[in-house]
Amino acid sequence: MAALAVLGMIAAGCGDDDDEAAGGEAAPGDDAELVPITVGILPIADLAPLYHGIEAGYFEEEGLDVTTEVGQGGAALVPAVVSGDYQFAFGNYVSLMLARQNGVEVQITTNVVSGADTPDRGTNALLVAPDSGIQGVEDLAGRTFAVTTLNNVAEVNIRTTLREAGVDDADITFVELAFPDMNAAVLDGQVDVAWQAEPFVTLGEQAGLVNIADPMYATTPSMPLAGMFASQSWLEDNPEVAAAFHRAMQRSLESSDDEEAMRAAIEANTQTPPEIVPELALANWQPDLDLEKLALVGELATEYGLLEEAPDLDALVWDAG
Repeated sequence: MAALAVLGMIAAGCGDDDDEAAGGEAAPGDDAELVPITVGILPIADLAPLYHGIEAGYFEEEGLDVTTEVGQGGAALVPAVVSGDYQFAFGNYVSLMLARQNGVEVQITTNVVSGADTPDRGTNALLVAPDSGIQGVEDLAGRTFAVTTLNNVAEVNIRTTLREAGVDDADITFVELAFPDMNAAVLDGQVDVAWQAEPFVTLGEQAGLVNIADPMYATTPSMPLAGMFASQSWLEDNPEVAAAFHRAMQRSLESSDDEEAMRAAIEANTQTPPEIVPELALANWQPDLDLEKLALVGELATEYGLLEEAPDLDALVWDAG
């Protein structure tokens, strides 16, 4: 039924000029029924293009009625996607590699965010307390790190950052916490380091935490981090709906050069205080997935024992056609 609804939307766009919007898409006033789509998200600034795309009507113009539901991390969102509660979700790539290794057939449909491409563009950070005695990466041996999900991309880039600096990572520990809870945990001494993303990097710095490294950039510039994913069976059963969602996501990502629109979307859709929004570092939004660097991420995850073998990227990445 969902696929038929999108086909009806496409057909409506092929009618008389009076029934068409610019670019041949169905006009917003058409009576075609929108297909409901639920997307699992995280409460972070990385999703600004999605927020903007929904508000600008990009998804509606593709025949989709998108709602969002907040989760804690990619691994936690996987079961909701597989069960059909969500049609799509935002997840980090190591969690998705691990899911497929465990027989859970999810596929990446759209890249959303990559790590910084230059040292000054980081939106991720390792934050420590000002009185912790930690001056830099060289002081991180044996420390406890807060991460959103265990056995995921956080461990890959933290271990790589330490090893690249010649620091022994054998005795470091990971504790699972939600992004909004990490900064307080560092200030209270529950953990030594928070693996953070915007807006919580800027919020942490304003609370007195010290940013000692961008672990994504330290792993590799423009490191593929996270994107939208869906279950393989749902994608096979709903190709027209999937294609419509992908087109709207691509259009949303292409709008990410509009810094004013991205900051407005962050202010409207996260709990970032308005006065903080202008200070945030904006993400490196990339609609194209760098498969060579994604393979590197898989190799590192295998080296660190998170994966049994390097992932099959042909199976992991959906073919958008």
